[in-house]
Amino acid sequence: MLSAQLLLLLLAGGVGMAAFGLALPVLPLTVAATTHDRAAAGLVTGVMAAFTIVMELLSPDLLHRFRVRPLLVAAMVVQLVAMAGFAELRTLPAMLACGALAGAGFGVAVTVTVAGVGALVPPDRSGEAIAYFGLCASAPAILGPPVALLLLDQRGAGAVFLAGALTCAVAALAAVLLRVPLPARPTGGGVLAAMGSRGVPRVWLAFVCTTLTYGAAISFTPFLLGTSGPGSAPVFLLVFGVTRMLGRVAAGRAVDRVGERRLALPSLAAGALALVLLQLHSAPATVVSAAVSGAAFGVVQTAAFASMLQGAGRGRSAGVSGIWNMAVDAGIGGGALGIGSIGATVGLARAFWLLPALFALAFLLRLPAPSMDQLAGEAGSVKDI
Repeated sequence: MLSAQLLLLLLAGGVGMAAFGLALPVLPLTVAATTHDRAAAGLVTGVMAAFTIVMELLSPDLLHRFRVRPLLVAAMVVQLVAMAGFAELRTLPAMLACGALAGAGFGVAVTVTVAGVGALVPPDRSGEAIAYFGLCASAPAILGPPVALLLLDQRGAGAVFLAGALTCAVAALAAVLLRVPLPARPTGGGVLAAMGSRGVPRVWLAFVCTTLTYGAAISFTPFLLGTSGPGSAPVFLLVFGVTRMLGRVAAGRAVDRVGERRLALPSLAAGALALVLLQLHSAPATVVSAAVSGAAFGVVQTAAFASMLQGAGRGRSAGVSGIWNMAVDAGIGGGALGIGSIGATVGLARAFWLLPALFALAFLLRLPAPSMDQLAGEAGSVKDI
C-alpha cells in the first residue's frame, strides 16, 4: 500500500502536469491567431520545450540545495503565473516570456517529482512506485489535449489557460503538505556519460525522430483535422493518448521477455503506415491512425529507455533518464516549430508527410548495426575477389 506522502506527491505532480497537457494543443492556434503567421505558431511551444530541457539539466543541482517541497511549490507557482499570462496577454513577446516560465516550471516539477518518488519508497518497491508515477503522468497527456480543444471550441483560449492555472494552484496546495526527505546524490555519471555509452546515440536519435512526430501531431492536428466532429483533433489526440499509455504498459511487461528491438522495429513500421492514413481526412482513418500510431509510440518510449539503460548500465540510470526526457521535450518543441515553418512553406498537408517519414527513419536507425567482425569479414571477401 502506498504511503499518504507518496500519494500526495503523485497527486501534486500529476495535477501540475495537466496544465502542460492543456496548453500544448491550444498554444499554436492562439499564436497563429495573434500573429496572423502560421510559421510562428510553433515558436512558443519550442521555447517551452527549450526551457524545460534547461531546467531538467539544472534540477539535480537545485535538489542538492533545496528540498522537494519548496522546489515543487515554486515550480507550480511559476507555471500558474505563465498560464494566467497566456489567458490575458495577446502579444508574441509576452507569450514567449510565458512559454519560458511554463517550460521552466514544468522541467523542475517533473524532475523533482521523480526524485521525490525515489526518496519516499524503499529500493524493493521503486519499480512499482515509478509505474504509479507513469500513470499519473499519462493521465494529463491523455485527457489534457482533447479537453483543451473542446474547451477552446466552447469557451475560447482564455478559458483553457485559466483551467491550466487552476490545476497549478491545486498542485501547489497539495505540494505545501509534503514532507519529503532530501534525495540522495545521484551516482554513475550524468547525461554525457550515458550518451557516450555504446549503442546509446543511435537509439536516442531514433527516439528523437518519434518524439518529433509526437510534437508535430499534438500541436498541429487541430489545423489539419479541425477541432470538432468524429474525425477531429480531439478524437485523434484522445485515442492516441489512450493507446500510447496501453502501449507503454504492455511493452514494460514484454521487453524483458522478447527484447526491446523486437518490440521497437514492428511498432515503428506499423506507426509509419498508420500516420499515412491522416492524409485520407476521414473519421475511420483518423481513429485507426491514432490507435496504431499511439500504441507504436508508447512501445517505442519504453523500448528506447530499456535499450539505453542496457547500453549505459544500471549505474547510469540517472543519466539515461535525463537524455530520455531531453528527447521527449526536444521532440515536442522541435516538432511543433519544424512543422509550423515547413507547413507555412509547402502547405500543412504536405508537411504532414514528414511524420511517417520520421517513423521510417527511426526504423532504419534501430536496425542492428554491423559488428566489427562482420565488417572485417566483408573486407576479407573483397580482397579475395
